[in-house]
Amino acid sequence: MNQVVLIVAAMIPAGFIATYMWRALAVVAVTRIDPESDLLLWVRAVSTALVAALVMRMIIAPSAVLSTIAVEHRFAAVAIGIAAFYAAYRSTQIATFATVIALVSLHVVLG
Repeated sequence: MNQVVLIVAAMIPAGFIATYMWRALAVVAVTRIDPESDLLLWVRAVSTALVAALVMRMIIAPSAVLSTIAVEHRFAAVAIGIAAFYAAYRSTQIATFATVIALVSLHVVLG
């Protein structure tokens, strides 16, 4: 038990240090990078593609509790979330909220 506590006690500060080190470096770097540079546009495109791929993986091949929800309900919830995104003037918070509410509602009502 004591070893587990020590490991967790060491992991939490290590996680904070790793996270905030990169954030501090990003603050320094952002002052020197042109937001419309080819490098930054490429990074933005790659990060968007990675997020899209992960979302599709969660829909098509989910794990754990999400796999108990029908695939049709998962696709319908994403469609509702996309519609909410554009209806709310590209608000990611509203789209995320609408997607979660739709997913839970479809699962509870339709089983």
